Amino acid sequence: MLDPVTIGTAVQVATGAFKILQRGFQAGRELEQMTADLSRWMSAVSDVDHLEKSAKNPSLFLKLTKGKSIESLALEAFTAKKQLEDQRYQLKQMIQLTRGVAAWNELIALEGSIRKQRQEAIYAAQQRRQKIIECIAWTVVIGAGLATLTGFVLLLKAHTAQARDWANDLTVCRLVKCMKVNKTQEACVYRGAHHAQETLFFSLNPREWKPREYLCQWQPDQPPPPDIYETLKAIKESQN
Repeated sequence: MLDPVTIGTAVQVATGAFKILQRGFQAGRELEQMTADLSRWMSAVSDVDHLEKSAKNPSLFLKLTKGKSIESLALEAFTAKKQLEDQRYQLKQMIQLTRGVAAWNELIALEGSIRKQRQEAIYAAQQRRQKIIECIAWTVVIGAGLATLTGFVLLLKAHTAQARDWANDLTVCRLVKCMKVNKTQEACVYRGAHHAQETLFFSLNPREWKPREYLCQWQPDQPPPPDIYETLKAIKESQN
């Protein structure tokens, strides 16, 4: 797992094993007596190297989700790697002084074997698990995005259909006649296609502007409107 805790734990394990090895060489212990500590140190170094490579080449998902934390992890892994390289140099000096160059070369070969084993047993499993997690996350993100897009398209279609229906129910009505109904108002009758007829009232004091035409609504089975004069007469009588 790519996180600061994993890197810190690996460095802590490697440093602990290195101090035991250091004290062992100072006490004159044989190398064969410290193979377990050497194995722990090599395993921890392998983990740090793996984490450093993973932080340098993160997946697109990690770049998008973790962002700057990936950069800080890469820097931390790089610093840890340099710290362990210093330990490696000191171990090399101690082993070559006590057992010779051949012993160090044998340990290098052993370290390569340990790295290979951990790659096959641990790192590969971690990578598979990470890929599964990312596939699930991408599926959820893409699914949510598609659902949102589908909802938006359906809503847009509904609004478009509603607007189209509303527009289909409109026709141009033109001013036919106006009549003063009292001292402050006049009534104007507008007519359009499909038997559409509407009456609008305008102020006389102050005089209100009257449009010559406007969009009015019509009904599909609307009967013919009454005579204009009858309409205006009925309006005037209702006002009186």
